[in-house]
Amino acid sequence: MIKRIFCITLLMALPALAQVELQQKNSYEPPHFYFDALNFKADSGNSRLDFYFQIPYDEIQFVKSGNEFRSSYEISLQLAGSDGTPELEEVWDERPSCQSYDETTSRTISSSTQRHFIVRPGSYTLQVAVTDSETKKTYMAQRIFVARDYSAPTLSISDIMLLKTSTSSSDKRIIIPDVDGNVISQKDSFEIFYEVYFPELRDSTLATTEIFGTKNKVLYSNAEWLHGMKTTQRIVSSIPKDSLAMGVFRLNISLRDSASDDAPITANATRLFSIHFPELPLSITDIDKAADELRYIASLSTIDSIKTATDPLIKEKIFIRFWQNYNPNPSSRTNPAMEEYYNRVA
Repeated sequence: MIKRIFCITLLMALPALAQVELQQKNSYEPPHFYFDALNFKADSGNSRLDFYFQIPYDEIQFVKSGNEFRSSYEISLQLAGSDGTPELEEVWDERPSCQSYDETTSRTISSSTQRHFIVRPGSYTLQVAVTDSETKKTYMAQRIFVARDYSAPTLSISDIMLLKTSTSSSDKRIIIPDVDGNVISQKDSFEIFYEVYFPELRDSTLATTEIFGTKNKVLYSNAEWLHGMKTTQRIVSSIPKDSLAMGVFRLNISLRDSASDDAPITANATRLFSIHFPELPLSITDIDKAADELRYIASLSTIDSIKTATDPLIKEKIFIRFWQNYNPNPSSRTNPAMEEYYNRVA
């Protein structure tokens, strides 16, 4: 569980916060940290960057201090235009602490933070650097960030946020973003959040939500009419996972003025997300197929025990237990033997 959690309360009269973009890696190593940068309309009508950050405790150095363990790291955020000119530069420190040594080496407990910035419309390169104050190690990542122009009185949409959880009462909703973009922990479905901005009250739009797999195949589609009871409509939708296996997917929401097949798209938002067990290399997208590929080193009974398990979590546990026998460093969060084996298979 995340040690410090993003809790965002969406009061009916307040602007909502956030979406989350998937960071893909070229290697099979888990990323050192996760971040999301999402575009929303600010109260003033300006474009807003909502930044969410999360780093597992095992990626930062803790030092014993009295009865607790303390750490410190610096986050540097830079938003630059196509010509390299900085639009935004921010640097700040985070100082997480915990009570036990086991927490300091945990991959499942994280230090988290969030920031919000007003930016000019445009396309930017967002670069994030994290420097551990104790070890002086620096990790970097970057992605493209597009800030929409919300000043025109036209129908528009925010970015899409993946949610870990959401709860609601009579006048508010609390949402917790899924910063790493992996919805494997959600059981039968996962939730998303986005905002639609109507130029006038009582306007309507048809919102179509689609999920695309490999070769641009549509795996899920749902359309619903949204009505502008307020100029800013905040939407939380649930998406079933039963048609989705492990892998990386593209989620798209398009707005149209009518249900006609040839109706033009008036606004659109898209993002990537994944369904993947964190303990497995990214090259494994199907455990049954990965079990079949064990035929060079595993018995038929071992392969059958994996493939016949009906619960995905049980299936993964049996698979991981098999590979632990080959792990040269059982205490490591990665298994070099498994990664090398499936790299060669791939």
